[in-house]
Amino acid sequence: MVSMKDIAKELNLSRCTVSDILNHKTGKKSYKQETIDLVLSTAKEMGYVTNNIAKSLKTGSTRTIALVIPDISNSFYTHIIKEIECLAYAANYSLIICITEENAKKENEVLRMLSSRMVDGILISAVSATQSLQDNYPFQIVCFDRTVENKNYCSVTIDNERAAQELGRRFIQAGAKKPLFIATSPADYTVRLRIRGFQRAMEEANIPWTENQILYHVYNAKTAYEKLTELIQLQDVSFDSIALSTNYYIYGIFKALRAYQKETIVLGGFEDFNGSDFFNDVICVHQPEKEIASIAFQSLLRLMNHEMSASKILNTYIP
Repeated sequence: MVSMKDIAKELNLSRCTVSDILNHKTGKKSYKQETIDLVLSTAKEMGYVTNNIAKSLKTGSTRTIALVIPDISNSFYTHIIKEIECLAYAANYSLIICITEENAKKENEVLRMLSSRMVDGILISAVSATQSLQDNYPFQIVCFDRTVENKNYCSVTIDNERAAQELGRRFIQAGAKKPLFIATSPADYTVRLRIRGFQRAMEEANIPWTENQILYHVYNAKTAYEKLTELIQLQDVSFDSIALSTNYYIYGIFKALRAYQKETIVLGGFEDFNGSDFFNDVICVHQPEKEIASIAFQSLLRLMNHEMSASKILNTYIP
């Protein structure tokens, strides 16, 4: 493996000079541009590769961050990954992507693994409001989309309660009187806020709405179809509309409704979905993924640079 010493010998320069140039520490030195260019081009020709492990031991930074998300197939998280990867690359950070599959145990294992990898910080959409992020970690943490209770972590979300209240009002305007709310996990703090906001809209309109009108633990199109089919067959709950905590599994809803000829109901939820442009009758709460990703990433950078970074709320409204 080519070392800085080898490059210095090849160019008849001091190792200190080569080190400064390769580590981009030329700001306070009077190195000529031709010397800088010569060192960089020679290092490339000789196949020099930075020893990041040794560098991290010296600087205390690996310039690596992790993005921890519950589901990689959800288009919302896919868009977040794309934005964070671009931002990390531009800032000269490596990115590790970890999937928790909505499993608190797996999330804890992922966090333990990351603790041993010397990452500088993580961006996380936490599985549980009460069970996630309960240990002490050697890296900085910023939550996005979801947050945790009783922990002082920077959190970047939309105003979920207000957005859900607006969603409920849109449902009522469309004629909904017996809405069914289908959600992922009751442990998800974001889900709690969305249900609370939707319920507030029902209360405003004096529409009776209880926990019996909520169907939990739906995470994909398959479980959406199965659970809604079971509900329709058993006739446990009558409904004329369906609100979704995430539109990610909406095609499972379409399939179940079509199978039982229940197609003329009010339907909508959070986030766009593939093909949503062709469904004008579906009410969507649009989340500003680029803003969420940008603010979360910049907040993490400030934390890693030991700057103050207050929790932020992104407000969004149904257009």
